[in-house]
Amino acid sequence: MIRAPLQFHRPHSIDEAVRLLSQCAQDGEDAKLLAGGQSLLPSMNLGLVAPAHIISLNHVTGLDAIRRDDDMLAIGAGTTHRSLAESEVVQTYCPILSETAACIGDVQVRNRGTLGGSIGHFDPAADYPPVLVLLDAAFRIVGPNGERTVAAKDIFVDYMTTSLSADEVLTEIRVPVLSPDTGTAYVKFTRVEGGFAIVGVGACLGLNSDGTCRSIRVGICGAAPVPVRLTAIEDTLKGKTVDDTFIEAVADAAYETAHDPVAELHAAADYKREMVRVFTRRAVKTASERAA
Repeated sequence: MIRAPLQFHRPHSIDEAVRLLSQCAQDGEDAKLLAGGQSLLPSMNLGLVAPAHIISLNHVTGLDAIRRDDDMLAIGAGTTHRSLAESEVVQTYCPILSETAACIGDVQVRNRGTLGGSIGHFDPAADYPPVLVLLDAAFRIVGPNGERTVAAKDIFVDYMTTSLSADEVLTEIRVPVLSPDTGTAYVKFTRVEGGFAIVGVGACLGLNSDGTCRSIRVGICGAAPVPVRLTAIEDTLKGKTVDDTFIEAVADAAYETAHDPVAELHAAADYKREMVRVFTRRAVKTASERAA
């Protein structure tokens, strides 16, 4: 149960939501944005957070839009996991994002949880962050000083910490349209189906006509407090034949990069590091099969 009194606000525009956040910050009162509530409400029920103000974004129109904008997909921060998983536009032009959304939680969570809520909460075991980092996603953020755009690599700064200010609202996420000859995959290791990732790996692989690597990008959660992207391999593996040796090289690079994973209740650090290698291998292999 929610244990502390609070004020509930229902703004009908982003500007109104920003004004409310700014006023709460000036008054020294804690305020939280409510989207799907799949992280916030359990935290309140457990007494982990007790904001004086809840500002709901559910009456702001347009936050759940998905559209193609030239060579990018523009996705509203209020888009639910289910909408992302089932969107024909996303499935066609950025299938890894649909695949990622489809494996989050259970039906109830996917129906209510949102892309923006997951990013703002930023549990390091969440599925979206490593995928958004490997995609070079961009985040449109609105605050009292206007609008700014932040790259995915700069949004996740530490354990459950983002670069969003207390008086800012994430409104849109932009990801690139992927070419048809690009193979992608997201796989994760969980204790139970639909659970948070102990290790999650996304891979995006483009092939040349001769079967060699045109581009390779890999993002990992579970290897560190923030998403890890294997940037060191992106140039060195270009032009290489995509075979078992290639896949093992990526898996070994992931293992070396995950030199200090955070131990948790269900997985020791050494075990998580080994799983990073295993699931990187699986993600790259699946991406290569889909690219071919």
